[in-house]
Amino acid sequence: MPASSIFLLDADTASAEAISTTLSSVGYTVTVTIDAADAIAKATDHQLVIVDVVTGPMSAVEVCQALRATPAMSEVPIVCVSQTDDVDERIAFLEAGADDVMAKPYDGRELEARVEALLLRFQRSGGQGPIYSADGLTMARARRTIAVFSPKGGVGTTTIATNIAVSAALRRPDKVVLVDLALQFGGVSSHLNLETRGTLADLVRDEIAMREPEIMRPYAIRHDSGLHVLAAPGTPEGADLVTPEHVAKILKNLLEAYDSVVIDAGAVLDERSMTALEAAEAVMLPVYPEIAALRAVHNLIDYFNDVGSITQKSTFILNNVFAKDILKPRDVEIALGSKVGAELPYDAFLYLKAVNEGIPMVIGAPKSAAADRLNKLSLSAFGEDGYSVPNDGSERRSGRFGLRRRA
Repeated sequence: MPASSIFLLDADTASAEAISTTLSSVGYTVTVTIDAADAIAKATDHQLVIVDVVTGPMSAVEVCQALRATPAMSEVPIVCVSQTDDVDERIAFLEAGADDVMAKPYDGRELEARVEALLLRFQRSGGQGPIYSADGLTMARARRTIAVFSPKGGVGTTTIATNIAVSAALRRPDKVVLVDLALQFGGVSSHLNLETRGTLADLVRDEIAMREPEIMRPYAIRHDSGLHVLAAPGTPEGADLVTPEHVAKILKNLLEAYDSVVIDAGAVLDERSMTALEAAEAVMLPVYPEIAALRAVHNLIDYFNDVGSITQKSTFILNNVFAKDILKPRDVEIALGSKVGAELPYDAFLYLKAVNEGIPMVIGAPKSAAADRLNKLSLSAFGEDGYSVPNDGSERRSGRFGLRRRA
C-alpha cells in the first residue's frame, strides 16, 4: 500500500521511532505527535491513525472515543496499541471505536500487516455501496472466487489462471490474489517470474496467520501488476503439509483480505482440489481439441455430476493449440455434451514466449488476439462485462467418440 499517510499519537519517543521506522521502510508517510489535542484536530488529514502512549488529562481510550466521535473520522481507520495483553483494556479500545487493537510486545511484521489490511478494507468499503443478502438485512461485500482446473496437464490451466488474475489485478491493484494449488509442481511463480520467498507450506505452519486474514497477507508475493500470489510449496514433500482443511480455511480467510481470488487448481483431482472447486463460484475447465483430453474432461464431468453441483458452475475454455484443428469447435461441444464458453486463439509463438520470459500475455503482448481474449475472459469471469461465467448448463448433450454421459 504505497504512499499512504499515517498519523501517530505517541508520547514514548522510543516506541514512536520504532513504529515510524517500521512503516516508513515499506513506503508509508508517518507524522508523529505527542499531543492528544493535536491528534484530534489533525487526524482527519491522514489515511490511518495509530494511538499508542498518551500522556496528559485524556487517556488513550478517551482519545480514541474523541477521534471516533469526529464526523470526518468515520472513514479513517484507527489502530490502538494496548500497553499490556489485558483483555479488558483491549475491549475498552474496541468499545471506544478502534478498528483494531495490538497488544505489546508485537512484531513489526504484524504491525505492517494490520495497517495494510485496515487500509485496504476501508478503501473497499468506501468505494462500494452496501449489498444486502437474501434476508434483506445482512450486508455483505460482493466478491468472486474463480478456479481453473483440468484433469490433464499441459492444456493451459496455469496460463489461463495467471492471465485472468493479472488482468483483474491491473484493474484493481492489490485486491486480487492468485493461489497456486498445483501443490507438487506449481508453475505460477515461473509464469510470473517471481522469486518465491514464502509458500503455502510455510503458511500452514503459522497458526496465527491461518487464523487471521491480515497476518496471512505477508505470505503472498506481490507482482508488479498489483497481483498477490500464494505460491505452491517448493518441493513435492512440502505439498503433503497442505490438507483439505487448510485449503478451506485459506480460501475463506483470503475473501476477508482480498476482493477476488483466482485458484490454479492444477491437474490432480484429490480432496484438496475438490475443496477448492466446491468453494469457487465459477470453475473454468481448459480443453484441447484432442480425443484423449476430451475423454479425460468428459469423465471428470461425469464424476462431478455424481458428487455435487460443480458441473453447473463450470465453463469449458477451448485452447486451440494446433495450427489446423483436428476437431472443430462443434465436434468438441458434441463430445463434451456442452457448449464451449470461450476459445483461446492459436499462436505458435506468444504462449511459449510468455512462459519462457515469465511475462503474461496481457502485459507482454497486450494488443495480441490472445491477450484480448484473456482480458475478456477475466472480465466475464468476474461478471464485469454484463456476462458472468458459467453458462447455465441448459445445452448439455450426449457425446460422440465413445464418450457417453450417464443418465
